[in-house]
Amino acid sequence: MTVSSFDTTYGQPIVKDGCGVFGILRKKDAPKISNLKVVAGISCIKYRGSNLGAGFASFSHSNEIGGNSPYRVKAFVRNKVVGEEVEHTLRNELEDHVLKELQIITPSEGSSMQKFSVLEYRVESSIDEIKLEAAVDKVNLSLLSKGRVNGRIFSSGRRVNVYKEVGYPREVAKMCGLDTEKELADLWIAHTRQPTNSPGTSPIWSHPFSSGECAIVHNGDISSFGANIEQLNSWGIHSHAGTDSEVIARLLDHLVRVEGLSMVEAATVLTNPFERNIASSSPRITELLTKYRGCRLDGPFAVVAGYSTEVDTYLLALMDRSKFRPLLIGEDESCYYVASEETQIRSLSKNATIWTPDPGSFFLASVEKGILSSATNRSISTQEDVLETELFKAKENCLEDFDATGKSSVEINEFIRNSYERGLDKVRIGNVSGQRYIGIGFSTKGRSSRAFRIVVEGFPGNCLSNLNDGGTFEVFGNVADDLADTMHSGSVIVHGNVRDVCAQALQGGSVFVRGCVGNRAGIQLREYGHKKPYLIVGETSDDYLGEYMAGGVIAVLGLSEDSKGRLVGNYLATGMVGGAIYIRGKTSESQVALLPHREEILNYLRAAEADGIISRLVLEKCMELEYPGERALSQLLPEDLFSRLRFLYFGGKYNKPVSVEYRKLSATDLGLLSEKLAEYFKLFGLPPQKLEEVLNSEFTIIKMREEKIETPIPPQEIPVEE
Repeated sequence: MTVSSFDTTYGQPIVKDGCGVFGILRKKDAPKISNLKVVAGISCIKYRGSNLGAGFASFSHSNEIGGNSPYRVKAFVRNKVVGEEVEHTLRNELEDHVLKELQIITPSEGSSMQKFSVLEYRVESSIDEIKLEAAVDKVNLSLLSKGRVNGRIFSSGRRVNVYKEVGYPREVAKMCGLDTEKELADLWIAHTRQPTNSPGTSPIWSHPFSSGECAIVHNGDISSFGANIEQLNSWGIHSHAGTDSEVIARLLDHLVRVEGLSMVEAATVLTNPFERNIASSSPRITELLTKYRGCRLDGPFAVVAGYSTEVDTYLLALMDRSKFRPLLIGEDESCYYVASEETQIRSLSKNATIWTPDPGSFFLASVEKGILSSATNRSISTQEDVLETELFKAKENCLEDFDATGKSSVEINEFIRNSYERGLDKVRIGNVSGQRYIGIGFSTKGRSSRAFRIVVEGFPGNCLSNLNDGGTFEVFGNVADDLADTMHSGSVIVHGNVRDVCAQALQGGSVFVRGCVGNRAGIQLREYGHKKPYLIVGETSDDYLGEYMAGGVIAVLGLSEDSKGRLVGNYLATGMVGGAIYIRGKTSESQVALLPHREEILNYLRAAEADGIISRLVLEKCMELEYPGERALSQLLPEDLFSRLRFLYFGGKYNKPVSVEYRKLSATDLGLLSEKLAEYFKLFGLPPQKLEEVLNSEFTIIKMREEKIETPIPPQEIPVEE
């Protein structure tokens, strides 16, 4: 980590990081949203970006902006000559339609690394939008000269207004006049940028990117960029600035405005659900995914988009299939939120309901219709704060309290170390709001080795308790990504939810989560010597739980009624080589590892039946299986056929020989779980009767296939501590 400067407003070190995104949409009867709210929502994660770009976009379908309002055309131009060229081309292309120059905004000294002025025009609403689009495209093509971009029209809608420049969010807001209340809108989106594959020296490449009445902000890399460009070219759209993010706005706009897809259909195509979903999709979705395959996005991405029509305004968020970029959804009585980090939402709405979207999903809401897609197949109530926000407070006294308001993690960690060295056994850190790296590398080993407890109130950011070696961190709130990475010993107790990559490479101690965990929890869990790490989750987990797991124990309990059903996501135990995973209730074998799709296996067996290798009856029995896995097929197929099928579909480094059983806990299982589960239930104040119910439940148990599987013992023999 390279710290380049210090943000005294939010007390955060500014580091090289991924981009940050934000969106806020009003509900139908709620007041319009001030620009000051969106500036606050993106500025509090200034550390995610750099001084190489930020921006905002507003959307409104209400009468004063939508309806018959003129088009607002905004362009960056490098100099006066370029500006004259833009105006000349527009006037020629739009013929007798009134084109009025509204203003010329010249950036102040030092506002960007490459100086561009902003020209803003009004175009009569009676102009045909296809004609306007062609004119904008022609202007932008003319401004591309031998790899040099001399300018660009970056916004041309009636209901969308884009502001962007080079700088941090608050700096850009000031340049654009958004540092005081200037504009009220139905929807705002915002971005702070860390360039990855396009320059950061010019505002042309800053986000948002706009097309028609659509604009997007993006964190990630679009590896399907080449195919997406070809699709746009086939539609006659050629004026590309060269960044992968821009294609998303142009694809979404064209799919909805020109191709006539609904917002739900367009979002489904863009998120690229791929074969697993295609097999079970409706014929209409299958047709769209095939027809518009050049529009499907691939790579790591988190996209926030706005789209405004004559009658409604939409907020859309897209997640890639592996959810490699963070994104959260929030809702309160007046607004919907999409954000990279929880602190963005909490800074505006302390008691908002916040949940984690499923990988490969999309969130869609509008002013008039409310939520159209929640981005999760699970009950949102299981992802809410397990305790009410106002109860996320430690009910105990500490000798030392530390108010984290406006403080950096450097100051917080110094307080933790000093308190331990002074002989205290417990401290409390209050009002934590997104600070990263709290407790990183803390150790109780050495001259004064003893127990030490750190109570954290609020919503800590990434990398809490990384490399912890002996400390106990108890969090009354939700925790962001990368909790307890490579922790050696000690414990972390979370009274809320944990986002993605929880307990990565955990090699000692315990992580207890009362609520849910996100993607890739417990990946690379390992054990050595006498150390056996534990990750116990009270509710649910997303995809890739226990990926490349090499030791230790993971348990997912589904304690609340709303959690019953699908407790874990897909690709469970992918590449697992050791340890044990316990999931309360039945989990489909199709969710384990990177298994072949059901239809692929059945198609192979249909061919075998056609060749007379198996009978029609055997094929029908295979088709009746919920999932045609190795164990079931070994009982139904001839040995030679099964060996070939196993080699083709069930081999490889991602599909290790694990056993998947659904049964009661054995004596060995109880030896691994009983003591830790008793500790878990005591810490969270759960009744002994619930512990007894859990220990007597049937579990899906995943271990390496070589491990001996014992006969379950009768329920009455299970010891339960009162």
